[in-house]
Amino acid sequence: MNDSVDLHLHSTHSDGVLSPAALVELLVANGVRQFALTDHDTVAGLGEVARCAQGAGLHCITGTELSASWLGRTIHVVGLGFDPDCAPIATAVDTRLALRRERARTIAARLDRAGAPGSAALERLAGTAVPTRTHFARALAELGAARDAAHAFDRWLGHGKPGHVPSEWPALEETVAAIVAGGGTAVLAHPLRYRLSAGQRRTLVRVFAAAGGGALEVVTGGVAPHQIETALGLALRGGLAGSVGSDCHDPALPWHRPGRLAKLPAAVVPVWDRWAAAPTRALEA
Repeated sequence: MNDSVDLHLHSTHSDGVLSPAALVELLVANGVRQFALTDHDTVAGLGEVARCAQGAGLHCITGTELSASWLGRTIHVVGLGFDPDCAPIATAVDTRLALRRERARTIAARLDRAGAPGSAALERLAGTAVPTRTHFARALAELGAARDAAHAFDRWLGHGKPGHVPSEWPALEETVAAIVAGGGTAVLAHPLRYRLSAGQRRTLVRVFAAAGGGALEVVTGGVAPHQIETALGLALRGGLAGSVGSDCHDPALPWHRPGRLAKLPAAVVPVWDRWAAAPTRALEA
């Protein structure tokens, strides 16, 4: 079943390049049958993607990817199977949206001072519900301040660059609690992508599990076999289920294409098996 599951996907409701309808078409073409749209810090696309999934015969689980802080670092927590209308989720999303909008204004001001078209880039983000650094990177490339989005990060937005603005998100424990309070499963996203020592990473998993976290992304887009083994060890040590997700933002990036993930190792309980034992919320159109 692993080949037909993708529980980490993005659309134009955050920083993905595909609309929910186009994303569902891609999932169908690539053989994905069960999925979750996990846009950054929003649930705005869930109703739309549910209608598209129903028409295509796919099983759609509620999802989001919430930004959290731990030891001064940004950690991403995927929420799956929650009630999107519940107060804890609404508060979590609204809080982060306000923080993102404030950060966008600060990024624009810093870019302006550095000689980049920050205000012009911000104007292009005016219709963006969830402004992200990726949106700024694309805008800077369109405005001629960078060759492409990757170059924009290297020159303007990456760590130590003029437009880098650290964010103080709600605490990891608070983030997990909001998902659990909404009836969902909290999943530690792409655990090997954070700049942590091996010891810090083990501590992160312990803290996450103690806070009520239920799963860890053992398989995600772009990971090598030895990295899957490392993530598997973290999940087993933490008593967490295993999840899989391409983290697809742009299907032009082949290592993040849905339906092309490695298999979840048999040693870990799949998060969807836990759902079978205690059914979680699927989206209704």
